[in-house]
Amino acid sequence: MTSVRMLATTTGAALVLALSAAAHPATAVPAAPAATQQDCDRATAAAEQAARDHDQLKKELQDLVAAGGHPDASQRQALADADVARSTAAAQAERICDSV
Repeated sequence: MTSVRMLATTTGAALVLALSAAAHPATAVPAAPAATQQDCDRATAAAEQAARDHDQLKKELQDLVAAGGHPDASQRQALADADVARSTAAAQAERICDSV
């Protein structure tokens, strides 16, 4: 009895999925607008700024350590966040500029 119920449930689920796919035909996704040289320039400038911000924060923490201090957790997290922002901005600039 359990196997009949499981078979009926599975068949019903498959039927519902098939009908919902047929009811909602695939629509074409509009293409993203082409990137321009201005988009590339803006993305490159943002990537360069993110790199400068990261380098400045890293230098501040290195200076703190050189002076005998220890960065706290929030300072280490800020450096990690700046590193992620730098990497993300560089990847985005590369993606945009490659499409120009």
